[in-house]
Amino acid sequence: MEPEPQPAVLTERQTRVLWLLSMGYTREDIVQKTGWEPGAVKSACARIFAMLKASTAAQAVRNGLLGGLIGPYVDCGSLAAYRRHIKREETTCPACKRGNRERVEAGAALRNRRVELSKAETRLMQAFDAGRTVDQICSAWGCSQRTVKDLTTSAYATLGVSHLPQSVRRESALREARTRGLLRVRMPDRPLAPPRPITLTKTQVRILVELEAGASLSEAAERLNIHPGTVSTRLSEVYRLTDVTWMNKSGRRAEAINRLRAWGLLPEPATT
Repeated sequence: MEPEPQPAVLTERQTRVLWLLSMGYTREDIVQKTGWEPGAVKSACARIFAMLKASTAAQAVRNGLLGGLIGPYVDCGSLAAYRRHIKREETTCPACKRGNRERVEAGAALRNRRVELSKAETRLMQAFDAGRTVDQICSAWGCSQRTVKDLTTSAYATLGVSHLPQSVRRESALREARTRGLLRVRMPDRPLAPPRPITLTKTQVRILVELEAGASLSEAAERLNIHPGTVSTRLSEVYRLTDVTWMNKSGRRAEAINRLRAWGLLPEPATT
């Protein structure tokens, strides 16, 4: 069984030459209009005739129109030309139909492709999803802004959003990561050592112990005989010291306690 013939693929220059031929320009006219060398135009025409199996310019134009290689506009095949047809209530030319079909197929392939973020890229996207800034990430990870920016560029390329305007790139990357379930993993690893020397007061330690035991803020205040507002204030101080204010509120307290215990600043929970 013979393989199906592949559709002709023209270069940008060849497409331009074929469209100008469809507008009635001769080779000499194309040279004057484009400023290209006569030899380049002659070579482009010869290649066009060979690919479209034509012996004259008229045959090449006819085959190019039927094959969807050119249309009534110089940019036919592009999204702009496709929308122009619709806006002007014109019949969509074969070139624009072909271009739209290729865009749909490319978009489907992009959505269906397998995407895997590295561990570092996943941590970065988690931090962005929680509203953390580049400066906060650098402070928490102990790295430079260049490292974070290079990692961001890599993550954006993996998620297929590098071509988008910078103003919407991050949100588009996060939306793509959420859709693919790439953010439903554990929070970033806590650092092995605090980013700066940390000292907890006895009150802060006692509050954390009570909260870890399951007490609410009001219950902890009652047991420690202090005002509930003081408990809230001291807890906020702990969150700032442990650099967890950027996290979701639901996981902030547990992460702060885990970090402090990993740093040796909080006693192990009592066991019975």
